[in-house]
Amino acid sequence: MICLKPVLIPHATYQDSVIQRLRQHYSGSIFVIANDDWPLIMKFWMTDLSSITTLLQNCYDAKGPEPRDPASMLRSFLLFLMTKPEIGITEWINEMVRVPYYAIISGFEPGDIPGVGTFYDFFKRLWTTSGNNLNPKLQRRKSKPKKGKKKGEKAPTTTPGKVKRLVEWVIRHAAKPTELPYDRLFYFFQTHF
Repeated sequence: MICLKPVLIPHATYQDSVIQRLRQHYSGSIFVIANDDWPLIMKFWMTDLSSITTLLQNCYDAKGPEPRDPASMLRSFLLFLMTKPEIGITEWINEMVRVPYYAIISGFEPGDIPGVGTFYDFFKRLWTTSGNNLNPKLQRRKSKPKKGKKKGEKAPTTTPGKVKRLVEWVIRHAAKPTELPYDRLFYFFQTHF
C-alpha cells in the first residue's frame, strides 16, 4: 500500500526550485521582476517553513490523493497575507495563475496551482477546531438597563450574581487543559522563529 502522507521537502530544495523557475519564466521573457519584488523573495528565501510538514503529518490520511506540500501551502497563505489579503482565497488562486511570480515564491510550478478546496482543507488541518468559529445568526436581544431613580444615581444591576457564576465557571473549567484551535500554529511559530 502506498502511503500518501506529505513528504518533507527540505528548504534547500525549495530554494533551488525558486532559482530554476525564476530563470525559466523571467530570464529573457516578457515577465520582469521589479526592484520592489525582491524583498518578498528574500523573506521567503530565508524563512524555512519545511518543518510544518512533520507537524501536520498525522492530520493527513494514508489513503486518497497525494497531498500538496504543507510548507508551500503555508508559504502561499503568508504571501497572500503580505501582498493582497483583501481579495480572498479564490481570487488569490486566480492571481497566482495570472502572475507566475506568486506561484513560484509559494513553491508551486506555474500552471500547477492548488484549488480553493485544497487551501480550505489545509486550513482545517492547521486550525484544529470542530466548530466554524462563527457566531449564531440569531442572537438574544439584550434589554436596556433601567436608569437610576434620581439624577446621578447608579443604575440597578440587571444580572445579580454574575461574578459568583463567573468564579464558579472558572473553577470548574480551569482544571481541564483544553486544546485551543490556534495551539498548533502558535507552537509552530514559537518553536521555529
